[in-house]
Amino acid sequence: MPEGMKLVFANSKGGVGKSTLAVHAAVWLRDRGFSTCVLDLDPQRSSAAWIAEVAPDITVHIADTPEECLLKVQIASEQGDLLVMDAPGGLDELTRAAMMMADVALLPITPSILDLRSVQTATNTLRYAQQLNGGRPEGVLILNRMKSRDSISRDLKEAALSLGVTVARTSVRDLQAFRDAPQQGTVVSRMGRRAASSAAEIDALFDELLGTRIRKLQEQMVVNREVGNG
Repeated sequence: MPEGMKLVFANSKGGVGKSTLAVHAAVWLRDRGFSTCVLDLDPQRSSAAWIAEVAPDITVHIADTPEECLLKVQIASEQGDLLVMDAPGGLDELTRAAMMMADVALLPITPSILDLRSVQTATNTLRYAQQLNGGRPEGVLILNRMKSRDSISRDLKEAALSLGVTVARTSVRDLQAFRDAPQQGTVVSRMGRRAASSAAEIDALFDELLGTRIRKLQEQMVVNREVGNG
């Protein structure tokens, strides 16, 4: 995937919406014309099962060790333009390996006391990977399952901004459609009017985080094709 991009969704704890955002990112990229692969590193295999239902044309790989992760990233690099990795909850060797191979690390956090405490651990791991890897991956915190009138949600925003890591301007609210989507084997963009608000938030989030990148990628792919045809 020399001209592509590798994303990893990771955090120091589970239950923060990693798989939900990873699947929505993969489908969002696929629906924009990119050949997309998913690497499910979470033992629960939620992303693999969900993708099989919602977008069976997306190639899915699984891995349980850092060595398998490296091999599957190399294989996926030959199969698609973009790779989305769903790391296991926690910051073990497998997650660190995925971070080392990623271009962008997306770290979802939710408004809970445990998440407020885990943010620092996640960002420390990110910085460690960046020190070893020439500044990569770029890290972005995603405020997920937010409640607009919740004091913990406000505290989470303040804590995230104080860490010196980029925080996505677009946050994702705690909406029912995100809970319904996996049960229905779909994503919010395909659930019609009842999920319009959820779909708009997903579109805004990934356009903010990935829009410029994928437009540059599309331009480079066109140039590469023209050179190849010349």
